[in-house]
Amino acid sequence: MKQIGQGRTADIFEVDESSILKLYKKGIFHEAIDVEFSVSEFVHSLGIHTPKPLDLLWQNERRGIVFQRVSGVSLLDAITRRPLLVKKYARILASLHSQLHACEASDLKRKQKEILAYNIKSAPLLPEEEKGKIINYLDRLPDDHKLCHGDFHPDNILLGEQHWAIDWMTGASGHPAGDAARTVILLSFGALPPGTPKFIGVIIQMLRQKIKNEYLKHYLMITGRNFTEIDQWILPVAAARLVEWIPEEEKNELVLEIKKRLRETS
Repeated sequence: MKQIGQGRTADIFEVDESSILKLYKKGIFHEAIDVEFSVSEFVHSLGIHTPKPLDLLWQNERRGIVFQRVSGVSLLDAITRRPLLVKKYARILASLHSQLHACEASDLKRKQKEILAYNIKSAPLLPEEEKGKIINYLDRLPDDHKLCHGDFHPDNILLGEQHWAIDWMTGASGHPAGDAARTVILLSFGALPPGTPKFIGVIIQMLRQKIKNEYLKHYLMITGRNFTEIDQWILPVAAARLVEWIPEEEKNELVLEIKKRLRETS
């Protein structure tokens, strides 16, 4: 099979004209792959534009999912190719996110607060006392049961005749403000996908603040929320991100932000 893409957790291969294989790297928990399959099925059943999952399989001792093949360029690629249109693309990101958040997802077994609390408890670089404070803070935040992507950023959006939301391994039922906070964190601190050319990385870093500001402005306008609703989720969402496969430099930046917010809440 011809490899046509790659990411931190998986490589993408062409199966035929109508399907692709997302083959996960060794070390990715099989349960997480099963979750992506089931959440993708649920999201597709809602009529949301996401590739339909077709099959679970093994290939060369690696777990994989066969997905419907869709056409499009990633929103990240579109931004780097046409940076003067950054406001337009950031508004697309916000519009698509708000559409997901309008969907009821109480049937999903994965619950946002449970996932965040588990990851915070497992987070490195934080002492137990701080973890306890963050989890107590999380418990006091509002609950909801809307569809949350959990990793909504420009590289998980494909633009074409239709716009597609992909990569649902972190999908859950929860509060939209918490999901939007995750996007704000990714646009503030997130490392770029592996293999990103250096010159594109420089462009993205320059544009990142503009993308975040325009995303927030448009998201708040179309949802009627205020910034405080999103900002109050930054602390637990940032702490939960520390368990992920991200560069140490990014983890250190997150720890500084977490400790600053802990001081402000005490």
